[in-house]
Amino acid sequence: MTYTIHAGSNLDVLPTLPDNSVDSIVTDPPYELGFMGKKWDNSGIAYSVELWTECLRVLKPGGHLLSFGGTRTWHRVAVAIEDAGFDVRDSIAWMYGSGFPKSLDVSKAIDKSAGAEPEVIGKRSDGNRGGGIKAFDDDAYEWKKEFDITAPSTPEAQKWQGWGTGLKPTVEPIVMARKPLIGTVAANVLEHGTGALNIDGSRIGTDAKAVQGRWPANVILDEYSAGELDDQSGVSKSGMRPPTGNAILDTGAGWNQNSMTDKTTRGFQDTGGASRFFYVAKASKRDRNEGLEGSNLHPTVKPTTLMRYLVKLVTPPNGTVLDPFTGSGSTGKAAILEGFDFIGIELTEEYLPIIEARLAHAEKLSNEDKGLF
Repeated sequence: MTYTIHAGSNLDVLPTLPDNSVDSIVTDPPYELGFMGKKWDNSGIAYSVELWTECLRVLKPGGHLLSFGGTRTWHRVAVAIEDAGFDVRDSIAWMYGSGFPKSLDVSKAIDKSAGAEPEVIGKRSDGNRGGGIKAFDDDAYEWKKEFDITAPSTPEAQKWQGWGTGLKPTVEPIVMARKPLIGTVAANVLEHGTGALNIDGSRIGTDAKAVQGRWPANVILDEYSAGELDDQSGVSKSGMRPPTGNAILDTGAGWNQNSMTDKTTRGFQDTGGASRFFYVAKASKRDRNEGLEGSNLHPTVKPTTLMRYLVKLVTPPNGTVLDPFTGSGSTGKAAILEGFDFIGIELTEEYLPIIEARLAHAEKLSNEDKGLF
């Protein structure tokens, strides 16, 4: 297991990598929204067909690409990936409960345009605006410890109280694409080790003995969204069902039959809320800063459990994972902990020490698990 970090532009570094040299690409490119005023999130690089063409070149035939995107801009990323020559195979929805609304309060805007100040009727110091989460100020990406509780002043503003311009973000799409195969899937897998997904290694587990977990879904939850789903669904028990058609092959229908000749009824024999049908990526409070002497200053750190699941899904054993937008190193940390080699590229210099520290810590943890220390 090795890892290499290249400092610089991915458009400069990628051409130096050999053809057909990596097994998977798992990356979180800029969403091109100008998030928190960061220049790297407003460059257009995520829409670059040239970039994704270079990714296609270095990826082995049949190798998979997973790329995050924002709900407002991911379609442009997907089109660029497709235009580069990838086959778009699916999209995965990562659903979470920690999003913050960025919405204009229409009634306040009307008061402001009329030169009137909203009436302050109280204070709220818990930093919450509903939903039990911290929110950003409407007018600036800055954390606020205390909020005024206001009421509209003008009659016009009172008519539009409660109206806004944005929803709370709770989902990020992930484009799943594959480099075209050479021949059939079977031939490609035998020749290059790529072209297939690690289904059994990514199944959603159950508590039932001698029962395989459920087929991986194209929805991934965090603990908050899983809890919300379970609150709505209530508790149910998986029933016993007879085999129907191809269900006995376990080709996605999920009845978990062992063979064409096994005609017995089967089920997952588990009880719980609806979240048990999906992988739940748990976030650790120490994950973000683990291995660092200070704080991880990157604003969009993905949970390691989420990234471990994704790299395991698309990377063959002993494979190499590439991330051309390394950020703070979450993909690399996940790859190392899963036993894969990793190649990262990062343009922003201030993130490089964070990447090195997180990856070195992951390597230490991995070696400890193997009993090398």
